[in-house]
Amino acid sequence: MKIRSHLATFLLTSFVGTLSAYAGISIAITPPIATAEAEGVEAFVFEILEVNLSGNAQYDLVDRKKLSDMLAEQTLGAAALTQDQASKVGKLVGAKYYVFGQSKQAGGRTAIQCRVVQVETGLLKPVLLIVPNNEDPMKAGEQLATQVNDAIAKLEGRSAQEQAAVEAAQKLDVAADAKRPVFAFRIPEVSVTTSANTADPAAEKSLEGFLQTNDCKMVALSRPSQSESAPPVAAIAVLATSQAPVKLGAHLEGKEHEDLLAEARAKGVQVIILGVATSERATQIGSFSAARARVEFSAVRVSDSRILAATSGYGVGTDLSNFVAEKKAIESATEKVQAKFVERIISAYNAPGA
Repeated sequence: MKIRSHLATFLLTSFVGTLSAYAGISIAITPPIATAEAEGVEAFVFEILEVNLSGNAQYDLVDRKKLSDMLAEQTLGAAALTQDQASKVGKLVGAKYYVFGQSKQAGGRTAIQCRVVQVETGLLKPVLLIVPNNEDPMKAGEQLATQVNDAIAKLEGRSAQEQAAVEAAQKLDVAADAKRPVFAFRIPEVSVTTSANTADPAAEKSLEGFLQTNDCKMVALSRPSQSESAPPVAAIAVLATSQAPVKLGAHLEGKEHEDLLAEARAKGVQVIILGVATSERATQIGSFSAARARVEFSAVRVSDSRILAATSGYGVGTDLSNFVAEKKAIESATEKVQAKFVERIISAYNAPGA
């Protein structure tokens, strides 16, 4: 169950600092040190931990390279890191909390012992996670993220009510009297994995469910055809780098664009969300397949083709099925950006003179 290095690189470059625009609690994370018997699942679980924490608006993660450079400068290794040393290094990199640990494997299970240190005070909260070999590593990572989040909440002195309020604040937050436009979607999906493209619009389904929950009206347009072959090489770069997104139909042009707008107007649509979702099989972890995805969305006002908001994001997913893993990754990427994206759409739609 060795984790491919490119998966770790992708996750770190994709997610760390995704929500840095929000002032939050700074956290430094060092992956666990494994015993010789461990097979790599703990590294993937910690990557999922980072993904989940970086997707939380109240947290900012310290860049991994910055942290590694500081450990090297202090002639410290993650294997020999103590509570006091974690507190010292955490202060040097500007972190409020330092998360580190170790893992052992025995009896068909991996035990991940995680330590959450409050840098300023040196207070520590231990976290223990037992991962059976056949357990979905995505769920294990999410469970570890929940436990670490709870440990930080206790060290912060937050009550359960305050914690619930923080989580509720990440949902759609618009004025009660704000007009909500009628939405429609056109978000084709492509898979970098050869012969893996199947029509199943996971991004659209996620957005539809979110908008329905928040009392927004939607209209179905003609279903776009899904790709039946691997996308061009340029599409793969969308997953591999953090550079400007490659156009894969997110903004339609010419007659296709005009035909889509004409259909939308005829059906009473006021805002159409255009985009693309690109997924790729990443690695195999035991019996489970891991996948990653990137989504790009633009909200276009139908009346004048004005772009009201745009966003992009990354996600990961695991499942026994390769196909389902890729769809879960697309859903994960969509769920991370949809709340703020829709809030910006409604805000722009209701702006004076809009």
